[in-house]
Amino acid sequence: MALYSYRALSVDGHPEKGTITASSESEAKAQLRAREVYPVELKVSQPFRLDGLVRFGLPLRRGIGPRQLATFTRQFATLLRATIPYDTVLQMIIQQTSELGFKTVLSDVRSQVNEGSYLADAFARHPTYFPHMLVSMARSGETSGMIVLIMTRLADYYENLARLRSRMTSALVYPLFMMVFSMAVVLFMVTYIIPRITQLLENFGSELPLSTRILIGLSDGLINYWWAILLAGGGLFVWTTRFLRTERGQILRDRLHLAVPGWKILQRKMIMQRFAQTLSTLVHSGVELKAALVISAEVMENRVYAEAMRQVIEDVQSKGLPLSLSLRRTGLMPEDVCQMIAIGEETASLDEMLENVSNRLTQEITTTLDAATSLFEPIMILVMGLVVGFIVVSVLLPLLQMNQLLG
Repeated sequence: MALYSYRALSVDGHPEKGTITASSESEAKAQLRAREVYPVELKVSQPFRLDGLVRFGLPLRRGIGPRQLATFTRQFATLLRATIPYDTVLQMIIQQTSELGFKTVLSDVRSQVNEGSYLADAFARHPTYFPHMLVSMARSGETSGMIVLIMTRLADYYENLARLRSRMTSALVYPLFMMVFSMAVVLFMVTYIIPRITQLLENFGSELPLSTRILIGLSDGLINYWWAILLAGGGLFVWTTRFLRTERGQILRDRLHLAVPGWKILQRKMIMQRFAQTLSTLVHSGVELKAALVISAEVMENRVYAEAMRQVIEDVQSKGLPLSLSLRRTGLMPEDVCQMIAIGEETASLDEMLENVSNRLTQEITTTLDAATSLFEPIMILVMGLVVGFIVVSVLLPLLQMNQLLG
């Protein structure tokens, strides 16, 4: 099966365009004629790829995000609940999907299912679009006959994840705007205002104050060597991006995330929230604990925690230790989280306790983001005041000295 894009004319002569899945070009034309639509142009659609830029180390977004996954799994669950077969469900979702790359992927999934593959195996062929967690839960759903319930749980999971990410993005918009605006103001003053009074200051006759000399040197450097600064900044960005894609770079980045004061608290909460939410969803859906732990370790997105989780998996699988004890031995999980997991194990309600942990951590993350956002404004005002104060003092000091000499 392939995805074809077409331009066509309807019976009454109105132009029409869209996409259609078929095994060959002739079959695609036959499908269009059966709908009384006559193709003018028909070609295989390919998602636009920028692999060349990736080789230069530039980060590119691949696949789809949590919000799109939530929409897909919700549609899938709703249509399956109406006892519609996989083939028709996928075809209906393909028609409603606007992202060309995802259309192509879904067309291949539909083709594999029609050829007799399990749905989970068809998903597994496209790991960029379908995460390991979704594949494992789909496989569990097909085995247990609970695919509708599991797709619904996945939709809830990805909706919660998308909501948290959206909250974090919203919390960062204002601080980033303030930072960019402040830098633009300082840059304007240094490159436009300062050069207009530099000649007056240099004709002062005596030695200028240190702060004034620093300000003039900074202004001259930005005006005369802006191209070198841009080249150096671009080179540093590309080198840093490439380094962070290596194993050593990722480990260093993850360790720094857990070492920076203030940020490490939020980072730990985010990692634990993802872990608890993912493990709760998997356990509730009937995924075996070891497999659930492996998948949960992957979504942590931190090498330090992932390495600790390998030891946890070995302790639970090989040594038979309780999950709460294994987590406590890592030294990375708070004691209250370990205690709640221990209660869940004792009462056979591990998924419920993990969900409670996830909900609590989500609230704490929201509170932390709100506090950080409200604290950022006075800090930025203070920093801007110090920078502008330095510029004003550097300009006024020689003028005051000049007035004293003239007086």
